[in-house]
Amino acid sequence: MRVFETQVPGVGRRYTLRFPAGGEFVVLLRNDGGRKTYWRENQSVDGDALFEVSESESRKIAEIFDGTYFAPVEDGLREALHDARVRWVEVDDDSPLANRTIRETGIRSRTGVSILAIQRGERTLSTPSPDAEIRPGDVVVVVGTDEAYREFDSYLSGDGHASPT
Repeated sequence: MRVFETQVPGVGRRYTLRFPAGGEFVVLLRNDGGRKTYWRENQSVDGDALFEVSESESRKIAEIFDGTYFAPVEDGLREALHDARVRWVEVDDDSPLANRTIRETGIRSRTGVSILAIQRGERTLSTPSPDAEIRPGDVVVVVGTDEAYREFDSYLSGDGHASPT
């Protein structure tokens, strides 16, 4: 494929991509930021207009071709998680979580929060198994609702209010 760039006075820049198998894809970058595309069988005929996109839409198309496009989370998932909060909690020596496995703490059934990860120094245990041990100095990454966090805080403070749900 060969690419040709041409200045179009008063309009903008035209890029013509000539394919070895025949045909040309033409992109006109207008001075106002718009992009218009054309397809023509060869350079001796006028092209057929394909579509026109804005500058931001053209960036999205470039990201798709580059393989770096990130699709936002679907609205349905956002709604399902709208009241969920993520917190990072450092585990002290005297914490009821210290030196116990996730299973032994029963944290999910007691409070409603789930442990997403355990950060241990430079290492992160993502989606830890129920048999993963929580140690003093670890940072547990938990997710839950405001109500679950009230139960979790009660459990951590040792006041005995958190009970299995």
